[in-house]
Amino acid sequence: MGNVSNSAPRSFGSYLLGTFIRPGRTFEALLADDRGLRLGLAAIGLNALLYTLVYVFLWHGGGAPSSFTPWLAVPKEVYYFYNRFWLAPSMLAGWVLAAGVAHLLSKLIGGRGSFEDTLAVFGFGLLAASLAALLHDLPDSSLGAIGLLDLRWYEMALNSPTIWRAILLTLYAIYGILMLFLLIRGVKDAQRIKTAPAILIGFVAFALYQGMFLLFNR
Repeated sequence: MGNVSNSAPRSFGSYLLGTFIRPGRTFEALLADDRGLRLGLAAIGLNALLYTLVYVFLWHGGGAPSSFTPWLAVPKEVYYFYNRFWLAPSMLAGWVLAAGVAHLLSKLIGGRGSFEDTLAVFGFGLLAASLAALLHDLPDSSLGAIGLLDLRWYEMALNSPTIWRAILLTLYAIYGILMLFLLIRGVKDAQRIKTAPAILIGFVAFALYQGMFLLFNR
């Protein structure tokens, strides 16, 4: 994965914080770190763990999908029971699919990075973006799990013109914008391509990851 840096190894937390505040420099350092792929895997793994907890809490709190009918042939009443088990595999599959297609498309226009490079930066990009959505999803689902929030009522509130829906939409908008930006920046840095094709490839990667996520998770 690139050239090994001569400086002291950066911590996982440093890379995650840097993805928010200085993504360009952070991705450059990550690509020069021989632990890059392992760190990227740890990032997507942490993302999967946090969202698995969301669905554990939703199931324990008696929640069920309301506004979006599941695409899989699973009854709504038990959807979150099964969702706990396929969340992590679907997230990992989306990560690999998005990075793989981005890598192949980049090669068509002279991309010079490796598949592992793209996986590494995408891992941190996806985690950083998902933290915005988790600011809503994790606290609310955990409150439901301990009985302080009626998740069925809350689902209806999220589908009505309430302050709760406004908060949800704001955080999800931040999630989508940040993810798109970080995937574009990530493929640009990892593959060393120009901005215009990176934007197009970033959009494709975003659509693939999000499509995979939505196919399995509600």
